[in-house]
Amino acid sequence: MPALEAVLVEPAACASHGIERMAPKVGSTVLLFGCGPTGMLLAQLLKLNGTANLTIASKAGPKLDLARSLNLADSFVTISDADAKDDMDALRQAHPHGFDIVVEATGAASVLEQSIFYVRKGGTLVVYGVYDDAARIAWPPMRIWTYELTILSSFCSVLKFPVVMEYVRTKKLDLSGIVTKTYRIEQWAECLDALEKQQFVKAAIVFD
Repeated sequence: MPALEAVLVEPAACASHGIERMAPKVGSTVLLFGCGPTGMLLAQLLKLNGTANLTIASKAGPKLDLARSLNLADSFVTISDADAKDDMDALRQAHPHGFDIVVEATGAASVLEQSIFYVRKGGTLVVYGVYDDAARIAWPPMRIWTYELTILSSFCSVLKFPVVMEYVRTKKLDLSGIVTKTYRIEQWAECLDALEKQQFVKAAIVFD
């Protein structure tokens, strides 16, 4: 396996555990907030495991551009910085009954707080992103109760490396193309600066 694909085995294992946790039913509709490297892996695995219609909602930029080029979802929604509320409202209006599963994979507490309003009755909200430990959100208990929502989280790979390797071996999971930039170890500071500016999808440190 090429090194630039091998670096994605661990996040793919995390994504595989997430799929097992959310257990999509056949024919599910899914909304995925965020399409970073892990989101792209989640998208592929969702489509392999019961999802009939997948919508990705994300900020504009190289990550969303790559997700589109790889055709990872059935539809894509751009959430702009300038008109985020209008874009989120439009998404709700386009899907008034919500989605069977909503996955929050951005790590933004503000998005997680709103995610609950996109889950259909009897649906599932998956807390997947990595959040600041100090982050706090507020959800209306009445919404959770009357909609009979399931809220679950997924963390770590939980021994899913063999699962990922089987997906890769049978060419069902594509790890290529997600690492879009490489750096030498002495370029570490430059790499961190580019990461902060979101100038790549995923970077890797190379030693040869």
